[in-house]
Amino acid sequence: MCSDKSITAPMFKELYFKRWPIEIKYHELKSSFKLEEFNGATPVAIMQEFFINLMLSNIASLIKNHVDELIDETSNPANKYRYQANRSFIIGQLKYRFARYISAQLDLNTFDDLIALAYKNRSQIQPGRSFARKRNKAIGRTHFRNKKVAF
Repeated sequence: MCSDKSITAPMFKELYFKRWPIEIKYHELKSSFKLEEFNGATPVAIMQEFFINLMLSNIASLIKNHVDELIDETSNPANKYRYQANRSFIIGQLKYRFARYISAQLDLNTFDDLIALAYKNRSQIQPGRSFARKRNKAIGRTHFRNKKVAF
């Protein structure tokens, strides 16, 4: 092992930035999909919920990438800021609609509606933000504590 810090520091910095997308995905699975809160009690039910959440996460990624491409194609280069699809909005809409897709209550053409909604509800990318974001003062769910929020 090399004791020279000038050689090892760039290596750890590079590894850290390669790990970052994995950490973001894990955080999304824990917070948005409530991956640690299961409705089932049997191992089969837990595995089914786990894989459904992974599938929803992958579908959300596919929709976000598609909407990001649409935004890039239609964006005006003279705009001050770039835009991207709002991933939280897409996840919320998927969680709301997914059971209806599976049970065939909604036609698969409503995916086009979801893409159109995601295109409208995009968010700005503001590089070099000079002001800190406002802190959300809400502490979380204060009602219906016995109701699980997982899919």
